[in-house]
Amino acid sequence: MSERLADVPLFDDPQIALLREALDEEDLAAMMAELPSASGAAIEAIGVAARSGNLADVQRAAHVLKGVASSFGAARLAGLAREIEQELRGIHEVPESLARLAEVAEQTWAHLPAVMGRALA
Repeated sequence: MSERLADVPLFDDPQIALLREALDEEDLAAMMAELPSASGAAIEAIGVAARSGNLADVQRAAHVLKGVASSFGAARLAGLAREIEQELRGIHEVPESLARLAEVAEQTWAHLPAVMGRALA
C-alpha cells in the first residue's frame, strides 16, 4: 500500500454521517451488512481478471470496488482500489496489490461493527 494510504482512515466518518442522515437505522444497518459481500465480490472479480492476464478487466473490477467502497464510506479500501485502477503499470503488479487489498478488506470488515455502533448511537 502506498504511504499516502497508510494515513487514510478505514472509514470516512463524514460519508458515514451522510449515510446516517439519508437512511433510517434499519436501512443503514442492512446496507452496511452488505459491505463484506459486495466488496468481496469485486475483489474476487479482480482476482479472476488477474488470473486471466487481462489488465483492463482488473482495472474495471477495481473501478467497481472503488465505487462500492466509496458508497459505504470504506475510505482506505476505496483508495487502494483507485490505485489498482489507475496506477498499476502491468499485470505483474496485480498479485502484490491483491494481497494488500485482501489485508485492507479484512481490516475494514473487522472494524465494521464498531463503525455501525457509532453510526447508530
